[in-house]
Amino acid sequence: MQWKVIPIVTVLSLIVVAGVASTTRTVHADDRCIDVHGRIFTQETTENCASPLGLCTVGHVSGAGPLDGATTFLTLDAAPNAGMPGVEPATSLSYSGHFTLTTQDGSILESNDLGALDESALLFVEMYRPLSGTGQFANWSGHLFSTGVIVDNVTAFEGEIHGVICTPQ
Repeated sequence: MQWKVIPIVTVLSLIVVAGVASTTRTVHADDRCIDVHGRIFTQETTENCASPLGLCTVGHVSGAGPLDGATTFLTLDAAPNAGMPGVEPATSLSYSGHFTLTTQDGSILESNDLGALDESALLFVEMYRPLSGTGQFANWSGHLFSTGVIVDNVTAFEGEIHGVICTPQ
């Protein structure tokens, strides 16, 4: 059996690369991220509603750990037929707005909310894109989604909210 001599620099380089690769696999920036899953309930309101369309909601999130708190939503725009009149029925609506969640400790999470609903099936889906935050949500990133049903004569929404919240702290 013949041994091949490998220069010590090559061996050390391989050890460093292997160590970095190993560290990259086990230590990552997502250590500051947490999975969240809870319930969301919102009700239409006209009180203190500054929406250009007059469509706002108030509600709450529960069972989602750091996301437990009061919510408000202000509709900024909406499109009947989900913006596709030749394809989607009139009972489909897409919308966009500003979602705010305030926790009991006063932390605020703000997001741009994009959603779609089907009044005939009484279903909705939303995604929340990071906008800003305070307290535990300062400079938050991640992704949140909610899905659920439309209730109370099409004036309220209840469902699940889930995703990943990342903070730089």
